[in-house]
Amino acid sequence: MPEPQRAIFLEGSRHHHYLEYTLNDATDNAALAQSITMARTAAKSSQVAMVLAFGPNTWRGLAPDQTPDALQDFQPISGPGHAAPATQRDILIWVHGEHHDDVLDLALAADKAFQPTGAAALDLTGFVYHDSRDLTGFVDGSANPKEDARMDAALVPDGETGAGGAFVFTQRWVHDLAAFNAVAIPDQERIIGRTKPDSIELEGDAMPPWSHVSRTDVKIDGVAQKIYRRSAPYGTATEHGLYFLAFACHPARIQVQLDRMYGVTGDGEYDHLIDYSRAVTGSYWFAPCEDALAGL
Repeated sequence: MPEPQRAIFLEGSRHHHYLEYTLNDATDNAALAQSITMARTAAKSSQVAMVLAFGPNTWRGLAPDQTPDALQDFQPISGPGHAAPATQRDILIWVHGEHHDDVLDLALAADKAFQPTGAAALDLTGFVYHDSRDLTGFVDGSANPKEDARMDAALVPDGETGAGGAFVFTQRWVHDLAAFNAVAIPDQERIIGRTKPDSIELEGDAMPPWSHVSRTDVKIDGVAQKIYRRSAPYGTATEHGLYFLAFACHPARIQVQLDRMYGVTGDGEYDHLIDYSRAVTGSYWFAPCEDALAGL
């Protein structure tokens, strides 16, 4: 398989910086390739990691022969009482590392590289909260695949168009912590589908069909629709939430989970976690393999 962007799989980073850009109308492929090269050059001399991903139209314009047919713009979802907006953008940069200052240095260098070609539509810092918990107090990403299973879940298989690359999905979620924290902990656990102190999955009748785990733990024809999550909390005292970042070998794995969360699959259930947290952005991207990036 072609070499993937290894920064996708580097774990243990305590600081994150997310940048989403909308390209200028006048930007051509040559100018964009120059911005990409400048950002990658800065990353190679940095002590932290960087992942580059592209919106469907942007990547198709840069490398049409390396663009999977399944790569499409994110479409809004409207469910009973809740909606997932689409804010499809063109360039995604994810910088992460152990130290906030090093992460910021590379984010500044990447932003400088893309200033001539686009405008930053999202500029967000994330962090590890206690022992990898969401701000709701529950451990985030407990069911993430481990070791080689991460690559199986995240990367387009060898022999397919875009092999070694990954489909990416992002959403910025805003939490209503006051409302969630007003719920008794046993009921919070039923909303999530796991115990709060030690993240043990509920079993049997204790697991509601509308819990977050129930709606996102999906099998199709006996195959678990695993994705690789790299989300991080963000925020201040007045607005806070989760930047959801996920990689998948095919976008259908992400879409089926979203459809089940928003209650548009026809079974009469939805994810009750979205009663307390709302998505305010949504984009699909493609994170190409190293060879494809170097070829630009």
